[in-house]
Amino acid sequence: MKKLTGFMALLMCLCMLLPTAVRADGAEIAGTVVEVQKYGNLVMDFAPSDMLDAGFEVGDILTVSVGENELEAPLCTSYSDVDTGSLVVRLTDEQVIVAINMGNFSTTYGTGEGEEVTFTLKQAKGYLSEYTIRQLTRTNERADYSSDDVFANFRNVTTTGIADGVLFRSSSPVNNEIGRAAYADRLAEENGIETVINLADSEASIESYRGAEDFDSPYYADLYDNGQVIVLNMGVDLKSDDFRAKLAEGLEFMAKNDAPYLIHCTEGKDRAGFVSAVIELAMGASLDEAVEDYMKTYENYYGVEKGSEKYEMIANSNIRASIATIICGLDKDADLSGIDLQEATALYLLGIGLDADTLGVLYGKLSGTAAPATAAEDVEPEPVILPKTGTLPVIAYIGLGVLLVAGGALVISGARKKSE
Repeated sequence: MKKLTGFMALLMCLCMLLPTAVRADGAEIAGTVVEVQKYGNLVMDFAPSDMLDAGFEVGDILTVSVGENELEAPLCTSYSDVDTGSLVVRLTDEQVIVAINMGNFSTTYGTGEGEEVTFTLKQAKGYLSEYTIRQLTRTNERADYSSDDVFANFRNVTTTGIADGVLFRSSSPVNNEIGRAAYADRLAEENGIETVINLADSEASIESYRGAEDFDSPYYADLYDNGQVIVLNMGVDLKSDDFRAKLAEGLEFMAKNDAPYLIHCTEGKDRAGFVSAVIELAMGASLDEAVEDYMKTYENYYGVEKGSEKYEMIANSNIRASIATIICGLDKDADLSGIDLQEATALYLLGIGLDADTLGVLYGKLSGTAAPATAAEDVEPEPVILPKTGTLPVIAYIGLGVLLVAGGALVISGARKKSE
């Protein structure tokens, strides 16, 4: 009896060390967080096969219990299987990850290593139809793409208000993780890029890329050594104070340096997509223009057909939702047709720390016109409402000013020539 009791005690101890699993109607598995990744994603201590063996399937909706939080999330295979800002339980080849798409789960819910997380089945296949339509595949082989530009996701941004040959965006010309760095580097050189806004990397990561055997980005290296590249090491939580502060830092760097500009992250998809949209809308682009430029990445990488159901679903859940919630402060499904997006974006940029003078310089450089005057004998202060769609000439005259917010209207004391 003592031997049996000892065996049972040992078995109970072993069970406590393993993820718990219940296969019946109420599928359940629990485990411990063993790693918090760079962008705040939680890595569990059990394998994807353990989760599947417990009775879960991709496309299920789960209840995720962590600390005092009881959350709902679908079981998927990629972050982009859910809307920007939404929860997801992601199965990779080797890991089970709890995350917020373009957000930071760890800081949002105060969760770290050693925390226990329990997953229970809430609705079998409840997310399967949406999961299926979101599935995206791509290769990293140049031969599978129509051109170097498409392969590197490299393009000239020419939405309303932005002059031709001034602003470019691409996948990383320095990080060869997806095999495109040398292509993006060569295209940057061919287009005479002078200033680079690197949203993804730190100085340490840049040096690690340069030390790699496959490094082949000499033009980028020269720009970096000459102080023409700013590395922002941004997270993916677009709403965070850190992201906002680094975005302001990057735009200030642009204002202080010369065009042509290049904006990139790693794939040139999420962070670069949002930052490009902010700039485009600030310069007077319509919602359709900003969405079309954002979605060009999905056409380039995944062959998503413009106007298809998949195209609209991705656009709605990503860039349209981000514009609504982050720039306009509305619900993600809000109707933006009646919103002055240029005005909303100007307010957003002022809110993250840019001043009127910096905005004026940016408008001048991106539009290809001279930077606004800040001190001259032939100018006098005049109140300017900032901004109205299609009034870039007005915005271009913004100088050093005093910001006044009254009755919901933003008034900037700028400078206009007396002759106007």
